[in-house]
Amino acid sequence: MAEIALRTYYRQIDQLIDQKHLEEALAHCKNILHHFPKDVEAYRLMGKALLERGRHGDAADVFQRVLSARPDDFISHVGMAIVREDEGNLEAALWHMERAFEASPSNPAVQDELRRLYGRRDGIVPHRAQLTRGALARLYYKQGLFAQSEAELRAGLAEQPDRPDLLTLLVQTLWESNRREEAGALCQDLLERLPYNLEANRVMAQLTKGQNQLDAARLCRQRLEALDPYEAYAGEGTLAESVNADAVRIAEIDYAPEVSLDRPEWSSTLGVDLAP
Repeated sequence: MAEIALRTYYRQIDQLIDQKHLEEALAHCKNILHHFPKDVEAYRLMGKALLERGRHGDAADVFQRVLSARPDDFISHVGMAIVREDEGNLEAALWHMERAFEASPSNPAVQDELRRLYGRRDGIVPHRAQLTRGALARLYYKQGLFAQSEAELRAGLAEQPDRPDLLTLLVQTLWESNRREEAGALCQDLLERLPYNLEANRVMAQLTKGQNQLDAARLCRQRLEALDPYEAYAGEGTLAESVNADAVRIAEIDYAPEVSLDRPEWSSTLGVDLAP
């Protein structure tokens, strides 16, 4: 079998989903997960393919696992909104679409979907989708306005304390504000609930290494590398996204329709159910 850069493989699978070659896309996702059992990007792609295939229960299971690592994942929240509306759970559909809106407030399709769902619930379609505290906090964070971001996050958490997406962003905000001990304390609480939260592990890996807690740092690094194989090649202060695509290569399978798509046994242990 020919080898392919893992990041290129992701793109090819995404194209297969767009072209509705869904069983083939699922087979390739399974191939990646055979080599990298907790690869969060492979799970995201698998969730998209399952959703397009109409396997909503399986898609929801996969999206929830992605959200255990990345609580603000846009694709997973959109997917979960579709699944929950299909189940007739309008409040849960709205909750997830609001989270997708917070992740991408300028996305017109998400704005329209959110307005439509509000219209279904309230009987009146609002003129526009209002920015939530989570959306404002993300906008402030991206602009480097960390004090304003923190204020919105703490207010949001006072209203909805069980929001791992807001807690994760607060960890990042405190870290960027050089309030490392506060960020670390939040990380510990977050990791007790979501041991594979990407950002919490990234922060704790750096923090514990600086404190010479090498075993704890090693554990966090192992989790990061399990979720994103490119993390193994990211140096100090370097994001995995900047690592050369060819750093991680994988044997690409020759697709055959008889490839089994059974869920691997280990997949049941990756995440937790975050649906409201």
